[in-house]
Amino acid sequence: MQGEIIIIGDEITSGRVCDLNSSFLAARLSSFGFEVRAFSSVGDVPEQIIEVLDRALGRSDFVLVCGGLGPTEDDITASVAADFFSLPLVMDESFIETIKRAVKKWGLPWLESYRKMAFLPEGAKMLDPQRACGFLLKRGRIPVFFLPGIPEEVRHLAETKVFPYLLERDQDQAVVRQRLFKVFGLQEALIGEMLEGLGHGEPGVSIGFYPNFPETHVTVTVRAASEHQAESVLLRLENEVEKRLGTYVVAKDLATLEESAGRLLRERGLRLSVAESCTGGLISHRLTSISGSSDYFERGMVVYSNTAKQELLEIPAKIIETHGAVSAETAVHMAEGVRDSSGTDLGLASTGIAGPTGGTDEKPVGTVFIALAAPEGTEVERFKFSGRRDQITGLTAQTALNWLYRYLRDGSLLFRH
Repeated sequence: MQGEIIIIGDEITSGRVCDLNSSFLAARLSSFGFEVRAFSSVGDVPEQIIEVLDRALGRSDFVLVCGGLGPTEDDITASVAADFFSLPLVMDESFIETIKRAVKKWGLPWLESYRKMAFLPEGAKMLDPQRACGFLLKRGRIPVFFLPGIPEEVRHLAETKVFPYLLERDQDQAVVRQRLFKVFGLQEALIGEMLEGLGHGEPGVSIGFYPNFPETHVTVTVRAASEHQAESVLLRLENEVEKRLGTYVVAKDLATLEESAGRLLRERGLRLSVAESCTGGLISHRLTSISGSSDYFERGMVVYSNTAKQELLEIPAKIIETHGAVSAETAVHMAEGVRDSSGTDLGLASTGIAGPTGGTDEKPVGTVFIALAAPEGTEVERFKFSGRRDQITGLTAQTALNWLYRYLRDGSLLFRH
């Protein structure tokens, strides 16, 4: 099946807002074996939206439209859809209650302008009655999915409603199963080489790749005549992916790297403390975003200044004066200091230069040291990351969590790259 993606909004065409939805949708559709034949971005101009919709429906098997379903004056997608499909725009009174629940969940006061969101083309099918927006219309056999512009909402509706609908409609066989592998530490091209030939020649099997910073996600999709056959093929391919990629697979399906590490901490009865400088609490935030993390997470310290490092972790001033706050020696003292002061089994630490200022010839922006203190000893390593400040801190947190995960998985400190 061939599809098309349309993104609506002046904020997109003017460059004020970066379009995240088309890249996500295209990558996920491709991972299922669907071909995305075109992207279109169009402003809040009814005639232009109708023109793009007409072109898409003339050449595609399905269309995904994002944006313009909110309560403001420039949110015109529902009314334009009604005109395009020659349908009256009607209010669904029952949907008002859904909108009110959503507004309350968001912690916002009720405004009468939210009623606008309940006006939909007659006969439109709500994608999820519990969500505030998103509906389906069809021209003949061609489905057109109208999704909100908020990336989180798009991802939810796409994963739970749109993709299952398309898979059920597309498949000749009765059963579709998919496994998602989250890979960290390998370039996408290298992953492709390592998985070369996997599933080739097998009917109903498709392998997809798409970046999801700082990870690369690999999907294995199996279409089969029966559930038993689909599960059997998927299990065999899953084992082969894990065999080829090894410890670079950090999580699967809905799980995250921090969940994988937390699960192993709980299973081994270990407790962890964290000391952070350049990441500013990001590592601790990710660890504590998991429900039940109090079972294994003791405390996190953001020791951003040299004074904080000395006062809270008792790092000798001479260490920082001689080697610098961004150094292997300081990282080791941070990891050991937070482990000793909190009485935990493990201590994890990060210190670095996130930029864009602060770099030197010896230690350029992106220089990071990560240390892990464990009963067997302390491991430390220097890294050089690149990108924006948020990308460098994100990569530092991801790498630190990956170190922790590999230590817990392998049972030793021999986890150097």
